[in-house]
Amino acid sequence: MINFRSRVGLLVGLAMLVPAGLAGAASAQEATPVTDDSAMVFTLVERADFVTILDLGDPGTSPGDLTVWGPDPLYDEANQTDTGALTHGSCMALNTEGDNHCQETVLFADGGTIEIQGIQRGSGEPSLTTIVGGSGMYRGATGTVLVDPSDDFRLWTKTFEVYLPGNA
Repeated sequence: MINFRSRVGLLVGLAMLVPAGLAGAASAQEATPVTDDSAMVFTLVERADFVTILDLGDPGTSPGDLTVWGPDPLYDEANQTDTGALTHGSCMALNTEGDNHCQETVLFADGGTIEIQGIQRGSGEPSLTTIVGGSGMYRGATGTVLVDPSDDFRLWTKTFEVYLPGNA
C-alpha cells in the first residue's frame, strides 16, 4: 500500500480535478485526467453527512453491525466545490476492531457510476478497495480506490485509479 500511495501522491500532485460547478468547467468525467499506463487518477472528498449505524448483535462494535450512508456529496480534492457526484453504500463489521466489508456506488452528475468493494480498517488507517465495475463513461471499469478517513470519520478522501477497457 505504501508504494501505491506514493505513486498516487505523485500523480495526484500533477492532476487537478476540475469542479463541475464552475462556469464552463468540465465534470470529473469530462476532465482530462493524468494517465499512467491508461489509468485515470482523480481524488474526491466525501463529507459523511448521512450515516446510519445499526448495532446488531452484541452491544458496541461487533461482527454483523451495519453502517449505511448516502446520498453523501463528493467534493473536489480541495474539499471546496461540490462535483455533483454522490456516494451511497454499506459496510458490515467483520470483528470487534471495526474492520468492515464495504460496498459503495459513486453516482456521477452525468449518470455514470463506479462500483467499489473491499475491506476498510476500523483503525482509521487508509484502505485500498477494488473497483468492480461501472456504467456510462465507466462501463467495465476496474482499478482501485485508496480510502483515507479523517481522524473523526467525517471526511473520506478517495483517490481513484480507474482502468477502462480499450485504453490499455
